[in-house]
Amino acid sequence: MPPSQHLSIRHAPDYPLSMRTTALLLAFALALSSPLAAQTPSPRTPWTTSRIVGTPEPPLPFIAQRVAPHLTFNQPVEIVGCPPQLGRRMAVVERGGKVFTYSLDADRGDAILMIDLKQQYDKEVRECYSIAFEHDGVGHRFDDHRYAYLFIILDGKGKPNRDNGTRIVRFNVVGGSETGKSLPRLNPASAKTILTFISGGHNGGSLRFGPDGMLYIGIGDAEVPEPPDPRDTGQDLSDLLSSILRIDVSENDEGKPYRIPADNPFVKLQGARGEIWAYGLRNPWRMSFFNDELLVGDVGWELWEGIYRVQRGRNFGWSITEASKQVVKPQNKIGPTPITPPLVVHSHEECMSITGGEVYRGKLRELSGDYIYGDYETGRLWALRHDGDKLTSHREIADTTLKLIGFGIDAQGELLFADMAGGGIYRLATNPESKQPSTFPRKLSESGLFEDVTKQKLAAGVYEYNVLAERWADHAKGARLIALPGSETLGIIKPADGALPSNRWNFPANTVLAKTYSLQLTRGRPDTAKPIETQLLHYSGQTWFAYTYRWNEAGTDAELVGPSGDERAIEVIDAAAPGGKLKQNWRFYSRAECQRCHTAWINFVPGFSKLQLDYRKSEEEAKRWEMITGLTLERDEPKLVDPHDASQPLDLRARSWLHANCGLCHRQNGGGSVPSFLNIEAKLEAARLLDAMPTQGTFDLPDGRVIAAGDPFRSVLLLRIMTTGRGHMPYVGSRMVDDRGAILIRDWINGMPASGTNDDAQARRKQEDETLARLIKGDAKALDALLQSTSGSSSLAMAITDGSLRGEVRQTAIDRSSALRDPLRRDLFQRFLPDERRRTVLGDRIDPLPILALKGNAASGKTLFFQQGGGQCATCHRIGNEGTAFGPDLSRIGEKFKPDELLAQLLDPSLRIEEAWQAVLIETDDGSAHTGFVTARTNEAVTLRIADGKDVSLPVKSILSQRTQQLSIMPQGLLSSMTAQEAADLLAYLASLK
Repeated sequence: MPPSQHLSIRHAPDYPLSMRTTALLLAFALALSSPLAAQTPSPRTPWTTSRIVGTPEPPLPFIAQRVAPHLTFNQPVEIVGCPPQLGRRMAVVERGGKVFTYSLDADRGDAILMIDLKQQYDKEVRECYSIAFEHDGVGHRFDDHRYAYLFIILDGKGKPNRDNGTRIVRFNVVGGSETGKSLPRLNPASAKTILTFISGGHNGGSLRFGPDGMLYIGIGDAEVPEPPDPRDTGQDLSDLLSSILRIDVSENDEGKPYRIPADNPFVKLQGARGEIWAYGLRNPWRMSFFNDELLVGDVGWELWEGIYRVQRGRNFGWSITEASKQVVKPQNKIGPTPITPPLVVHSHEECMSITGGEVYRGKLRELSGDYIYGDYETGRLWALRHDGDKLTSHREIADTTLKLIGFGIDAQGELLFADMAGGGIYRLATNPESKQPSTFPRKLSESGLFEDVTKQKLAAGVYEYNVLAERWADHAKGARLIALPGSETLGIIKPADGALPSNRWNFPANTVLAKTYSLQLTRGRPDTAKPIETQLLHYSGQTWFAYTYRWNEAGTDAELVGPSGDERAIEVIDAAAPGGKLKQNWRFYSRAECQRCHTAWINFVPGFSKLQLDYRKSEEEAKRWEMITGLTLERDEPKLVDPHDASQPLDLRARSWLHANCGLCHRQNGGGSVPSFLNIEAKLEAARLLDAMPTQGTFDLPDGRVIAAGDPFRSVLLLRIMTTGRGHMPYVGSRMVDDRGAILIRDWINGMPASGTNDDAQARRKQEDETLARLIKGDAKALDALLQSTSGSSSLAMAITDGSLRGEVRQTAIDRSSALRDPLRRDLFQRFLPDERRRTVLGDRIDPLPILALKGNAASGKTLFFQQGGGQCATCHRIGNEGTAFGPDLSRIGEKFKPDELLAQLLDPSLRIEEAWQAVLIETDDGSAHTGFVTARTNEAVTLRIADGKDVSLPVKSILSQRTQQLSIMPQGLLSSMTAQEAADLLAYLASLK
């Protein structure tokens, strides 16, 4: 697949390794030859006062140190130690199809070409990913045959996939000696194809001989990233894809140039390919053996990356799950073996394209025996140890600027790794600064961004910029700045045919972007605005880091907030608020939370994009931007608009609001768990919004859709914007409802041509609209009818928001809604109450001590236990004759646990799981999966109690697998939507059960 057809340039191994890197280099070359790049940069004042260098935490213990610096390879993808019979040499595979060796004994020796596949073997070769020298587990078999095996991809001839386009090809190694007097080469005439399969986006691309002498081959799902696993091959054993293969190349089966080992797990399974050793991998990129342990890195999809411990017959879950963390295609039939989770998993907040590593055996004693692996995108390296499937240690050890594409072990056991972008080979070395204290600025006044931080007067060389579509920030306004080190300017990489997200800036190292949020302490009075927070993005030269500074009450300076964030309560005078004032809780987000939005897929700086930058106002504005960027900027580029500028088209305003507030996550590969695209670049008809079924529930809306065209109050999108309870969006960056934004999205959906065929739902909604119209005219009797449903309550909340409902009937509606027991409806109205009447819920970060200090009311706790919309406890547990007999009977739970122990269990359900209540997952031969508790077991059947309290008998002969779950079946967050008093009441009730 050529770059112009690649849907998403994400992972190094994503098609066919890293389309990003190829596209990046190609685009940069195009940019250098373009009129844009030819412009002479306008002079600007240099920024020379920066103190933003390094990180607040101590430097990591190791650095990357280049070896053989005189050697630079062209996109190396693998480095492998040669057999000792070829001398002390390393083999390096270049992506374009050349294989070289170089001597470990020569400081200035040249790299020797072993083979140029395109020229010497097959002109249709497009890429080569891996090399493996044959051995029998102890290295002896190489003497017998002198074979090397290459993982080769052929040109697709204009198509994204090619049948038999991926080939494992064997070559004879000629020449080469332990003395180094003869240089090794691969004989093109000896080429023999051993195995072929389809080529595509995720080809995998790793070859390793195991200690058993078998050849292991890592293969991906042969497709593009989006949609996930379109072939549904992850759990399908009828082909070779998404698997680790194991074959014996020392012998032949009839009709095959290899033998399938008799002890492979699926040899006797009808319809399965016997070559498969393990399966359920998306794109395994680099695997390695140490003794008899095989570890592999598997490149994730939207949210997770994983390192897997590969054993016979294991199923790693793709594409039913992503790294056993995110459900992807639960409707697919699971394979014949249960899903095994990764040994270690990384979220895309810290790792974006994993590269499997090697066990360290070199001179650095503190790393001896650690498995070292890295991330292609961020250049970070980690070390882990494990005891079987149990992780015993895990730590980050280095942060590099390299594109880590492959690891190898040299003749002395030293770990080497290749940088695909720069072409160098590196090893680990002790960081001489690892024990030095950090000099990162702890106060904003120390950053060098301001000449006078109290007056927010910028330092020389620091410039303000504005955006067209502001993100909603709970009434706060942002002042933005950019600071480029010295006299450097930005470059812009402008890719051809969309091979990369358009108009990516090329930032110099130590660039800083910052945004100071100020809040009017009296709404409507700009003179009362006080700075609250300054968010800072720092480009290290390799990736972006996010920090936040909290301003003091006097507004004279701001201090660095710790990695986990903080909170602050701010009293605001607001004439529109109940009682004329409110208490606003401001969240200083953690560094990890910041990185949910500032990701690689949006070039880390979503506000500083050519869609957002407001440089088109005047010639003076344009010249200022040309001075900063060093480029002549085009005036006719696509742009966002101010969502609240009534002179702009409604559709463009709504799409701009959604892009700024939701499109950071909800975009292709953005990491949002809801597969809708809310960025403005996505065409609406292809954005998975219109009449799409919500994947996170309908919130009891009649025939609910993400967007029910023409009917905003059957649209989950609008409800999630309007609520302050569970499901509120945007998830990060705001806690309050943007009234103007909600009205805008309401009007936009309302103006769409009606669609959908559910006559009952449409009739119900029409009746609710008529009921609301009666209420607005003063018919108070209509109120109760509206509050009976989520859609009616949503339309009522909107009528309060837009001012349609006024006077006494408005206040009555607010009073009635605040008494609702159903949180779905109640939480639409909480914001209309004065502070003293609002529910102060515990949220996600719960301190147990205040709850334990409260005196609980057992009677109220009993109501919470059994009431729909309360604790929901009775849906799984019985007390006496009430509730559902699914989980443990809690009739005497107070005898067993003290209140603090009960609370600890509620806050962390997996803290202590008794053996009898460990949930079991049973998979049956019809593709079904059942989760529950085993209540009986005989030779003929296993009886499982499932969530509705009923028992299901499963014939033993139908059971393919059963696995005990390590996490409690009781969900997390049970107390998050309760107040502290409600939690204390529930606790008092449970403690009373003796």
